[in-house]
Amino acid sequence: MQFMLIFTSKRGAKVDESVFPEMGKFAQELAAEGKMRGGAPLHPEEEGARVRLSKGKAVVTDGPFTETKEVIGGFCMIEVKDKREAIAIAKRCPHMRVGFVEVRRVFPVGGD
Repeated sequence: MQFMLIFTSKRGAKVDESVFPEMGKFAQELAAEGKMRGGAPLHPEEEGARVRLSKGKAVVTDGPFTETKEVIGGFCMIEVKDKREAIAIAKRCPHMRVGFVEVRRVFPVGGD
């Protein structure tokens, strides 16, 4: 089963850059275990955009998105046997020091 670990922090929280090398090591450990399927840190939301429909037309809103309370800082795709294992991996994640890790199962493309 594939799961996405979504690395989230509270809006306005001070960035603790000491966690970056630890996250790199965490990713290397997952790769060595054969569980890493991809992932990356994300650029700040100020550089992003949201696209949504309004009255049948696409509307673009540039970041930051002030109505949100949390900010997604990155993600990691993992392959594990079940949700319990995905949660165990999330508990090891260094990002837990600065925010939280959301664990979400990925629907396989094409069914299953």
